[in-house]
Amino acid sequence: MNEVWKKFEENGLTHSSVHHVMAIYELLKKNGYARGIDVANYLDISRSSVSVTLHKLQAKGYIVEDENKFYQLTEEGKELSNDVLSIRRIVKMFFTQVLNLPENIAEEDACKIEHLLNNKTGEMLFKFVSYYMSSEAHCTEFREKYKKYIHKCTDDCLICDDDCFIK
Repeated sequence: MNEVWKKFEENGLTHSSVHHVMAIYELLKKNGYARGIDVANYLDISRSSVSVTLHKLQAKGYIVEDENKFYQLTEEGKELSNDVLSIRRIVKMFFTQVLNLPENIAEEDACKIEHLLNNKTGEMLFKFVSYYMSSEAHCTEFREKYKKYIHKCTDDCLICDDDCFIK
């Protein structure tokens, strides 16, 4: 565990940078083009801040800028967008359908972690949610039992150390 926290920095992109890529993705989908000013307006931040981040994203190979100052996603940028959106949807579905969290909390938390999860984690979470939501009798029964489950604290809890997390 001592070294795991450092892996966050190995992710290569900040949360903000990923949102810049996602803004370009959304703008291209909606308008067919994306300029720096469009990204700034979309994210509701300054043009100068966007410019700095977009230059970094170009240097890392996620976007390209043409002679008319229009941005496009590279294959790596498209792959990142697809992965982030997929994981966001999976995590949000897990939060709403499995954990029964309100939509606004699920959206906010999914956004916070969407680009931090390993794709393998996303795949396994997808598999779990798909299984959990299936119409198989034992899954339906499990969902009903889970909804009624009430945790009872014990001294040999595998989660808590000194104090109960849910008290």
